[in-house]
Amino acid sequence: MALHLLWDEFRSSFVKNLEALPVSQFNEAWKTSKNRTRLYEHTILEPVCSEIGLNYKKELFKIDYTFCRKSKNGTDVPLVFIESENVALDAEHEMRKLCCLSAPLKVLITCAEWSDIPGDWKNGGYKELLTNRWSEMISAHNSIWPQPALTGVLIAEALNERLRYYSILFGPNGSIEKESEIIFETKLR
Repeated sequence: MALHLLWDEFRSSFVKNLEALPVSQFNEAWKTSKNRTRLYEHTILEPVCSEIGLNYKKELFKIDYTFCRKSKNGTDVPLVFIESENVALDAEHEMRKLCCLSAPLKVLITCAEWSDIPGDWKNGGYKELLTNRWSEMISAHNSIWPQPALTGVLIAEALNERLRYYSILFGPNGSIEKESEIIFETKLR
């Protein structure tokens, strides 16, 4: 399976499942970190896995979520590893864990003050800081143990009664394959 095709299918299905949710579910999810985790786990990722034709596993190898394809002998072979961390500035451990795993696609789902539009955030947003941090981590791991894998990051941002999801895609050496872009937006409340 082509790496970019796997990312495109994952991202497209993720957005489709976000679009199917009523605003009330987003409002509930944004009350606590635990609620957001439950939203991803039960409402979004299970259907995404099914839609892209893989088998859903939770906490496989202490990874939050894993999408697998069964081999001819029945072994579940991981194709997508997913880590979720509600605070992007604290996601270093999750990103490093993803870098250490072997699969064609690795995904981090997180929340951050992402927008770099002047005035949106007091600190100007963390897009540049986090993009550089994640790129450097991927590059460092790849310099020692190269893997032909893509790493996608989905970033949720709640700002002014608006919820946005951004995506960014890194290549095996940490280079940006697809720039940060808004993939989903809805009003809260």
